[in-house]
Amino acid sequence: MLSRPALAAIGGYQRHLSPRKGYSCAYRIARGGTGCSGFAKAVISEVGLLRAIPAIRERFAACRDAAEELRERKRKKEKWYDHCGAGCDCNPGCDVLPRGCGKKADLTPDCDCTPDCCSF
Repeated sequence: MLSRPALAAIGGYQRHLSPRKGYSCAYRIARGGTGCSGFAKAVISEVGLLRAIPAIRERFAACRDAAEELRERKRKKEKWYDHCGAGCDCNPGCDVLPRGCGKKADLTPDCDCTPDCCSF
């Protein structure tokens, strides 16, 4: 019962906020794979909201660690966009691979992409 509103809220975030916030999920940039919103959406769909909370909290903690790692790489002027352009959580039409880092992405609805794939 609580899963449906949570999934709708995540979908709204992915559709309206994520493309405009100006940076990508630190976990996705540092580790590859899906961003945190796509991860949360998948876990909630699979096991329901209440049972998904521990996994989502764990993922957010890993994302905070990834953000710190990216800040450190940036400070040291190391390559910090290892998985940049790996695509989006949910819509291949929003794939940023052809344009490379720092270029405009094809923003499509229900996608965890941002205009600048390497912004953080």
